[in-house]
Formats: sequence, C-alpha cells, structure tokens
Amino acid sequence: MQTFTSRALVALSIVYGAAIAILAITGSDHVGKFAAIGGITIGVLWALRAVLGNRSNQE
Repeated sequence: MQTFTSRALVALSIVYGAAIAILAITGSDHVGKFAAIGGITIGVLWALRAVLGNRSNQE
C-alpha cells in the first residue's frame, strides 16, 4: 500500500507543478493563492503518509 500512496503522491505533485506552470505562463492573477493552498495540501499529505507509514511498519 505504501508503494501505491508514494506513486500517487508523486503523480499528484507533478500534476500540481504543471498546473502552477500553466497558471504562471498564462499570467493568472490567482497563481499565488493556488500555489500556497496546493503546496500546503500536498505537504500535509506527504507528512501524513510518512507518519502513518512509519506507524504501520512499527506494529
């Protein structure tokens, strides 16, 4: 299961990075808000994966 979640989060991070690039290229006024909210969300998901993954390995 950890392999799947790792791959899913990597894919999500790549798609998110591409979305930021597209917003920046098009000159969107909302690129800052999108970057902040998405960065925090993806960071929290990576942190949860790390914490819950380590917990399931210890038991």
